[in-house]
Amino acid sequence: MNEFADHVERYTLVPTQLDRDSWIKLVERDPAAGGEDGIGNAYRFFKGQLEELIDDDSNSRDWYQSIEKVAVGKLSFVEISAQPGDNVYRIFESLNNTGLKLTQADLLRNYLFMRLPIAGERIYGRYWLPMQKLFDEQQLVDLIWLDLVIKRGGRPTNQHSIYRDQQRHLSGLESESEIEEWVSELYRMALVFRRILHPDEENNTTIGKALDRLHRWKAKVVYPVALKVMLAYEDRLVDPDGVADILRVVESYMVRQMLIGMGRAGNNVMLIDLVRSLDDEVPSAQSVTRTLTHQRGRFPTDEMVREAILEHPFYWRGKPYQKEFVLRCLEEGIGRNEKIDFDSSNLSIEHILPQSLTPDWKTDLEHDINPEGTVEELHETIVHTLGNLTLSAYNGSLSNKPFAAKKHILAGSGLAMNLRIAKEDRWGAAEIKKRGEELADLAITIWPGPDDTVKVDPVSPKLALARKVLSEIPSGRWTNYLVIAQVAGIHRRTVSKWIEELSLPNSHRVLKSDGSIPAKLPTGVTDSGEQLQILRSEGVIFGGNGRASKKCHIGMVDLLKIIEGVEGDDSPPSQGELDFA
Repeated sequence: MNEFADHVERYTLVPTQLDRDSWIKLVERDPAAGGEDGIGNAYRFFKGQLEELIDDDSNSRDWYQSIEKVAVGKLSFVEISAQPGDNVYRIFESLNNTGLKLTQADLLRNYLFMRLPIAGERIYGRYWLPMQKLFDEQQLVDLIWLDLVIKRGGRPTNQHSIYRDQQRHLSGLESESEIEEWVSELYRMALVFRRILHPDEENNTTIGKALDRLHRWKAKVVYPVALKVMLAYEDRLVDPDGVADILRVVESYMVRQMLIGMGRAGNNVMLIDLVRSLDDEVPSAQSVTRTLTHQRGRFPTDEMVREAILEHPFYWRGKPYQKEFVLRCLEEGIGRNEKIDFDSSNLSIEHILPQSLTPDWKTDLEHDINPEGTVEELHETIVHTLGNLTLSAYNGSLSNKPFAAKKHILAGSGLAMNLRIAKEDRWGAAEIKKRGEELADLAITIWPGPDDTVKVDPVSPKLALARKVLSEIPSGRWTNYLVIAQVAGIHRRTVSKWIEELSLPNSHRVLKSDGSIPAKLPTGVTDSGEQLQILRSEGVIFGGNGRASKKCHIGMVDLLKIIEGVEGDDSPPSQGELDFA
């Protein structure tokens, strides 16, 4: 430190403007040093570590001397001297090629201010530094990506290409005033994006509520549409009700896809295409609905939603917070004078018919099975459907209790949906179906569907989903028709018909529930011996009775985990683990 110099020239080591004030407070021993920022956090951490060394042990002094020796004698600094005319940002960019880890935002900032030798300091303080304080590192990268999508019509293939794509655009800006105009527009977008990330900071109540719902869904794919619409609102092209209506259409699109198990694949591209389609018109709920409806049937119809709620395993769909969001919205849709504080209620998803069959529950379900079925098959078919699920703070208390005990507990709940369940005398397949139908009617009202004037073949998305599910069955494993039907949300007879008549991936890996080769062979397989040989060559182990080992079976939960991208054990079992059906 040069005690004879003034201002920033006084310090030998000077961080960037973001950390400069905190650093100077530490060096000058300001009482306010050690605040809640990067420099302050590091200072308090190391100070705390040193404080722990203070005790009655005589070794404390030796520890301090060792630390001082390392800090003074072993810590190295590299000084790079810049001469007049040198561009320090270009030097810094070249350092990255030697392995220094920089984010896409860091790279862009360095390139940007390399292009601003005169106005750089002013533009940094006026726009970039305030913008940087609004976000964490990843959110700043997201903002720069959003600028590409919304303003440049780009579609970066991954996060690592953002800097190069933006650099390509900025290289076409010749003057510092043009670059400043770009930075100022990015800052304007940043202020709007901040409200999307923090809906409680939105001044308009109507918009704030719509943003909050999307925020609770926690899907980044909605950012481009939300930002595009919010910028139109800032330009007074759309009023608050119009913004809320558009955001609710996007919400409906996402929720309906989750309900039918269509998955997240392709949504990024679809919603970016939607943003581009809005370049030529003022955004409206009608135009957004129409565009999403045209997207190859990816906007699920009322019929598809109703079927999914009644037959699909909702419990294994989407993320936990998305399932809770759906149930919370359904509870709010039922309507009750008493307002529930969901954020502090510690609610979780509860099965009424429990996941594990007890003797009491098994006896109850025996009244509901058809002559060809079993209690276990019926249980597997209905236990994870939406009609059997609710929100409860009594998850541990309810557990596997008989319905009479659960009914008594639910009668004291503050949730309207639980009070309705408590009015039932028993809980079986008929009651679950009846509640599922009620929730389906409510869901269709809360989350409106596609434009019904646009004709879409409802079979196409179902067949596409069946193809996806079948393609995810790993080599060395087999499954059965019921599992495919549950995961894809298709009737077992439809699955059997498609496998027999259409050329579908991995269809030879679908067997009867007992592991035997089905009578109706998949397309492309000439006889049962050929199918058996193919499966054995892939690692599926068969017993002397011609049935595949249960250890090679992949069930609904594991298959859903693979499709959702959750890590699971997909390796075939060893010979010592055999358990033939």
